[in-house]
Amino acid sequence: MPAKRENFAEGTAAEIFVDRNDPKRVFENAALSIPTQGCLIHTWYGPGGQGKSALARELFRMSAAEAEPSYAHLRRALVPLQDKPKTDPIFLLIWIRNAFAKTGVSFPAFDLSLAIMWEKTRSGETFPTLENPWLHRAGSAMSDALPDGVGLIREALEETAGTIPLLGFLAKRGTRWAFDKGKKSWLEKTRPQLQAFYRDGALIEDHEMPGRLPWMLAQDLNRHLKDHPKDRFVLLIDEYEGLIEGAGTGPRWQENVFDKYLRDFVKETDGLLLLIFSRERLHWEDHPDWREDLEGNQHLLGGLPDEDAEEWLCKVPVDDAEIRTAMIEGARETAAPAAPVYALMLELQIIHWRQLGTKAVPADFNVSATSFEARRLELVTLIMRGYGGPMQEALARLAVVQRFDRTAFEAVTREFNIPLADSAFDRIAALSMMSAGDEGWLTPHRAIADAIVEAEDPARLESSRAFLLSHFTDRAKPERILDVEETTLACLAEAARLKRAEGADGYVDWLNAADVQIHRARRDAFLERLWREALDMSLVSLGSDHPSTATSYNNLASNLNDQGRAAEAEPLYRKALEIRERVLGTDHPSTATSYNNVAYNLNAQGRAAEAEPLLRKGLEIRERVLGTDHPDTAASYNNLASNLDDLGRAAEAEPLLRKALEIRERVLGTDHPHTAQSYNNVAMSLNAQGRATEAEPLLRKALEIGERVLGTDHPDTAASYNNVASNLQALGRAAEAEPLYRKALEICERVLGTDHPTTRAIRSNLEALRRRR
Repeated sequence: MPAKRENFAEGTAAEIFVDRNDPKRVFENAALSIPTQGCLIHTWYGPGGQGKSALARELFRMSAAEAEPSYAHLRRALVPLQDKPKTDPIFLLIWIRNAFAKTGVSFPAFDLSLAIMWEKTRSGETFPTLENPWLHRAGSAMSDALPDGVGLIREALEETAGTIPLLGFLAKRGTRWAFDKGKKSWLEKTRPQLQAFYRDGALIEDHEMPGRLPWMLAQDLNRHLKDHPKDRFVLLIDEYEGLIEGAGTGPRWQENVFDKYLRDFVKETDGLLLLIFSRERLHWEDHPDWREDLEGNQHLLGGLPDEDAEEWLCKVPVDDAEIRTAMIEGARETAAPAAPVYALMLELQIIHWRQLGTKAVPADFNVSATSFEARRLELVTLIMRGYGGPMQEALARLAVVQRFDRTAFEAVTREFNIPLADSAFDRIAALSMMSAGDEGWLTPHRAIADAIVEAEDPARLESSRAFLLSHFTDRAKPERILDVEETTLACLAEAARLKRAEGADGYVDWLNAADVQIHRARRDAFLERLWREALDMSLVSLGSDHPSTATSYNNLASNLNDQGRAAEAEPLYRKALEIRERVLGTDHPSTATSYNNVAYNLNAQGRAAEAEPLLRKGLEIRERVLGTDHPDTAASYNNLASNLDDLGRAAEAEPLLRKALEIRERVLGTDHPHTAQSYNNVAMSLNAQGRATEAEPLLRKALEIGERVLGTDHPDTAASYNNVASNLQALGRAAEAEPLYRKALEICERVLGTDHPTTRAIRSNLEALRRRR
């Protein structure tokens, strides 16, 4: 049961909008003067705690037609970026698309283009959820939820695919795609836009497709404007600094892909008012193409007028007028009597007031320091003093992390001999400065935590960071793959934040060692974010000619490959190989790994003939540098043999596969996933040679290891169920095979998604078996 919050006023300061008349007037004037062509841009910026998010929500609320009829012409979209993942810039476009779709705007060009890009480059990844989708994923048959739908391989294809080739491509992928009959007319209107995905009659290159999506999104809005000439668009983006700080490949604005996609979209959209809320001024003003648009339109969200602060406190409500006056005076940015009230300071005063409860008197809120930093520290010290000495120390130790759970709290109290019972965690959870999250994790109020860290003794601060880094790292590496759970991921995320704060040197090696069990457990989407962050850090801090940068490219590529996104992975694998050849030389184990991985990726794309020479090159290096009794050399034997199997040369493959199995049994033992893989691969080679009876015991051995070591909810275990079933089918035992196919399919659909290549292959095997029975 979650801990009970202190029972004072409902809500927190951050939830109460502080009325600001000047920004509202700016918005009113802009909303009524949005041009038909081009756009208007306004930004509000300032430090955290000034109420920017509250202002964004209020402008969105007040511009609703129900609130003000004169705004009935506005199609409004609010995109808050708080807590959104910053790993894939395409999702910024999807968030914008979905927000406008809720207002009735249709997106045929964007949706069709997104579907093409997804099928071409990410077919194994779950398709994003779209609001009011123009195009639907209909499954193997038309969905009951789409009674008036049209499958793309039926009449829609016959009528339109000749002039809109995108439909022809989707139709070749099966009947998963469908759209409403009533939307067919949109195809005619969007044909010129859709041609942008073609060059000389063929689809553009895979790597070009994402960059065309901002233009496609803009064209759908422009089409709506043409059909509804009185309408205008308002797009509000909150916490934009998160995209600048947490995305892209470097500090320069030109390199940030999220930022580029937004600029490309805004540049092409007519009738748009863009409102951005951020901690910093919008850096577009540094570029001549945007300087004029932003001149005079970047607004500092500074201190609050006294009357606004008074209104805020009344809404909390703080009923005592003298206490309100004292709180306002203590929340001024400086000690000057006329200094503006700083919203963050006032929020700290409210937390302190709640902490004191009915004992509060005006003197409790006096602040004597003169500078802002000192005044903030004084207020935080007052708040901390109310918690008692041991609680203060525990909070100071834990302020270095973004969030913590009961286990981390108890570990800190034991490590540093803080005299608090384990039950004190419930008291901490009830504090106003804490926000409770999933699975019992607590997030400290960032402004308070930052002030605590700034005031902390450097040596004690360093000891806290070192201990918590070790604590979370250890919890992120359970002994068994089966023990990987959501808490494991949370611990690695927290450890990664602490490790990144130490700098780029050594971070990639640390992450490579820390994520092993999570990687084996196939928590791919989670690890993708961490490896994208590692690549960004390496490029910025270490440069492109560094082994850590090559490792980041390689591991991100492996992650994408595991998700069935082989086309996306290939250029990253090749980049890692190019760096390693140049920096480490061709006689290095890491270079051999890159040869192997590029080839593995080519195999996944059905290009086995291209893969063979790279696999032989990698094997030759490993035999010479590592010797024949090394797990990596065994992997090269295995991968070259698998390639030969794919080329129909099973007799050549078998001795290599047996060599790999022999090394793995001796070096890794029989209870290892790689050993299970070798049992499986030898058996599949025997199957390919028509020796299914010899293969069966090896396949069952691989399955038994997988069930015990990986568990039944793992993709490799599902593959083993599939392979045993395939073997039984070859032996004429179809009745025994079908339940194993079903088991494999159920696991993959749940763990990998319905459109992952492995899921699709197993589904195809099951359907083929049923057709033959």
